[in-house]
Amino acid sequence: MITTESAIAFTFLLTNFARVLAYLPQIIAIARDEGRAKAVSGSTWSLFFVANLSSTLYAGLLNGDSTMMVAFAANTACCAAIVATLCWKRRAVRRALDLPRR
Repeated sequence: MITTESAIAFTFLLTNFARVLAYLPQIIAIARDEGRAKAVSGSTWSLFFVANLSSTLYAGLLNGDSTMMVAFAANTACCAAIVATLCWKRRAVRRALDLPRR
């Protein structure tokens, strides 16, 4: 028998797994962008990173819920990957522009 609690937990896990997969196109788009990926907000993704990190700590340390902690940790890692890819892309473009022209 499926309880309300188990249905909610399953939905949480399913949607968070889907959310982790949804980060991948953003990471790929940033990496493939030939410019500085100006359409992507570094401050927004940094905020998402911090929010997911605080959710990870809240779930794990205060609630002792390892399932939620893992789900939020995966989202935190994906947000960190987006911010890192964005920083890498922007730094690479800046360096390329600073090279002497031939």
